[in-house]
Amino acid sequence: MPESLSEPTMRLFIALDIPDTVRQALRDVQMRLSMHSRAVRWSDPVGMHLTLHFLGETPERLVGPLLAGMRAITAPSLRLSLDRLGCFPPTGSLRVVWVGLSGDLSALEALHRSLAGVIRSVGLPTDTRPFTPHITLARARPVATPAELRALRAALPAIIPQPLTWQSERPILFRSQLTPRGAIYTPLS
Repeated sequence: MPESLSEPTMRLFIALDIPDTVRQALRDVQMRLSMHSRAVRWSDPVGMHLTLHFLGETPERLVGPLLAGMRAITAPSLRLSLDRLGCFPPTGSLRVVWVGLSGDLSALEALHRSLAGVIRSVGLPTDTRPFTPHITLARARPVATPAELRALRAALPAIIPQPLTWQSERPILFRSQLTPRGAIYTPLS
């Protein structure tokens, strides 16, 4: 077997952590939305975060270089606020429900670009889609009907999250382990 096929990997992403007060406010939004739909699987507030880059299955040997690159970039403390509800994709069959952000978004975009440079420097690809800062609240269940998903999409504009504001800390490299009960996130930095 070629060495590259047997190389150990880890499922990784880079994210900003969020304070517990923000997690509680997001749980409150989930509770208000749950009255409108059972068509989604709710994210566990304990694991909520602001993903900057999803790396997916990554060779373990790249963890050290990624961490070194992350430490080398300037990561300013950003002032962020919960803003509005949205979903992916913006039209068609809903797959993800999220809370968008406001605040230092230009600086957040610059941090996203700096991290993309680190990721490319170790030989990994980056996502080519536009960066949409958000915190995931729910994902559509495979058994959800189109009518259920349309009803949930229609309910989103009426629910306004509490406009909590917080200061971000440095980005964290996380390992994501998928289990039948949901993902387990472990900080590596």
